[in-house]
Amino acid sequence: MDNVRRESDDVYTDFGDHWGDVYDDCADALNKTVETAKAVAFLAGLVGGGTALELGCGNGHITLPLAKAGPQVHGLDNSTCMLSLLEEKDDQQLVKTHHADMVNFDIDKRFDLIYCVNNSFTHMLSVDSQLGCLQSAMNALDDGGHFVIHLSYPNTNDFAGVGKYGDQRTTVFHVDEHRTLVRFTRHDRHNQLFISQDLWITPGGIRTLPTKLRYVYPSELELLTRFVGLELVERWGDWERRPVDTSSWSHVSVYRKRRPIA
Repeated sequence: MDNVRRESDDVYTDFGDHWGDVYDDCADALNKTVETAKAVAFLAGLVGGGTALELGCGNGHITLPLAKAGPQVHGLDNSTCMLSLLEEKDDQQLVKTHHADMVNFDIDKRFDLIYCVNNSFTHMLSVDSQLGCLQSAMNALDDGGHFVIHLSYPNTNDFAGVGKYGDQRTTVFHVDEHRTLVRFTRHDRHNQLFISQDLWITPGGIRTLPTKLRYVYPSELELLTRFVGLELVERWGDWERRPVDTSSWSHVSVYRKRRPIA
């Protein structure tokens, strides 16, 4: 039990410190390789040979392969741990990194593509924070550029109303002979929060990995983006551009700056 870590009071700020050294292993257990390749192909098709900025780039899961596809890519993250891991992988120095908070950032550059994927947007835990991120992205977007956000649909099913706090759920994400990943989640309905502890079990020990997410419904996202001056161009059920329907578990939404009314 020596590897068990205590939850920080600020999961948003300390996410990289908690997850940095196991993130790739967890992604491998969840078989993210195929989805990553599809995401990179989608984003590369939008940006072409232009400039791209990833918000919440982490250790470069998307940033690095996108940079290798040709565009000039920048990565922004609030975790020095994650950025250091990205830079260690980037032996060709393809990615320009920025240590900043995506809630409020100002880079002296305009981008053809800004993207925030894999639910990174939901790590910001208030409407004001999420609006700040969208406004910063809007300000950094070049005319004619696109903003892409990739989110899961909020799954509020299967929560059992038991225990002191109620609305709790246990999800087994992965089990094999070497690794197990289990998530224990509490649902705060009033604040639209999923408060989780992931249990990562390997022969080397047990780790608890905290996560706190403020989920956003598509209709709410429409209001937030319109408020800062973004307009929806297209929305898909996945990176392969399947239509959104009742079976979709996520959505990929593409925005641009709202054109002024003549």
